[in-house]
Amino acid sequence: MINLADLSSNVTKLITRELDYDEDKKEIIAYAIETSLLAIIGTLLLILFAMIINVLKSALIAAVFGVLLRRVSGGAHFSTPTKCLVFGAVLYTILGFLAQNFVQYQLIPDYMIWLSLAISLLIVAFLAPVDSESKPIHSKSLRKKLKASSVGFVVIAFIVGLVSTDPLLNVSMCLGILYQSLTLLPLFNRGGGG
Repeated sequence: MINLADLSSNVTKLITRELDYDEDKKEIIAYAIETSLLAIIGTLLLILFAMIINVLKSALIAAVFGVLLRRVSGGAHFSTPTKCLVFGAVLYTILGFLAQNFVQYQLIPDYMIWLSLAISLLIVAFLAPVDSESKPIHSKSLRKKLKASSVGFVVIAFIVGLVSTDPLLNVSMCLGILYQSLTLLPLFNRGGGG
């Protein structure tokens, strides 16, 4: 099996080798390139999986809302970027499938959307941000900003849900946010957040 992290790292080395920068600048550029390549690969995997089972729109909506919340809330991590990318692509495809079927068969009443967003809001308010071993949050000021951003994001999702008349958008958004907020629970993290 191809190791996506190694592939990304090798491409990054090829690109940065010829740059006439000191090692610190090369390291920053290498990190940016590697992060970007992994994000692109993860997005392409999600698109591929979602297209295979014909849930592209709902999977992308769930992923966009989940990933945007993750940027400010943190959450559980896998041991390698490859595991994270594959799991994320599969999981958001499954969420897209669930959302599409929930809407098609009218299985989710509106109050369930609001209830799940309220649960997400409570989890985020108490536990966000959750840092990781590789990226600990030392600054109290940054921690407060990330918590406020996380709570604000879920509140914005409430507003989007109130304004939107598209049930697929509402359900997909809700599932993406609920999944991401659940990754903040201490069960999935050492020590939790707060």
